[in-house]
Amino acid sequence: MRNLKLIKRFSRGIIPVNFLVTIVSVYAIASHRDQANKLIGTYFWGKIITLALMIFFAMASRRNELYYYQNLGLSKQKLAFTIGLFDFGLWLVFIVISYLQ
Repeated sequence: MRNLKLIKRFSRGIIPVNFLVTIVSVYAIASHRDQANKLIGTYFWGKIITLALMIFFAMASRRNELYYYQNLGLSKQKLAFTIGLFDFGLWLVFIVISYLQ
């Protein structure tokens, strides 16, 4: 439970921006149903690239803050993997819901 709170604290600046990318891609898929098969690949790679860039810039800008998380038992890799997995999973659920409707 403590680790989840720490991950949530670290991801405060990352999740809102990536959620905006998620909403834009879901809206585009939902509004262009006839071209959804072509758009999904583009939005998939767009999501992967923006997620990786946001995590990279968060790690670079909060370099000194990362020592705090490492002292509490969370490595940089664990932070990045957890944030990436959560955000990509959320994107995937929303895309599947919008694609099926």
